[in-house]
Amino acid sequence: MDVNPILFDSLFPEGLFAISPSPIIILDQPWETITASEKILLEKILTAIKQTLNTVSIKYQDSLDLSAWAEKPSQVIYFGMPVKGIPLYETITPNGVRMIASGNLKDLSSNEDARKKLWQALKKQFSV
Repeated sequence: MDVNPILFDSLFPEGLFAISPSPIIILDQPWETITASEKILLEKILTAIKQTLNTVSIKYQDSLDLSAWAEKPSQVIYFGMPVKGIPLYETITPNGVRMIASGNLKDLSSNEDARKKLWQALKKQFSV
């Protein structure tokens, strides 16, 4: 059945908006074990990319595995132990998912060089 465009426009006058999914933060340890200083560091990182703890989804995986997800996220930041084949502090796009892998928050808090590399990758991925 063909829909008359004039009829369609009169029935649905409002514009349609595409809502982009929130970034996913993957941690290699449960949220309850993250220290206050590590949470503060994560909040600072999110603020730098114009996000907050309320605008992202935080997931725990003891080892990174995006293949188990039914719905693929559009953007992921992984904080955890290095994963074979995934470079640290570089934007990559495995299976259409824009992703940055970083060391865990504890190591990142004491490594200024790693924080600088992460910031360069975040600026590229999030256009800030």
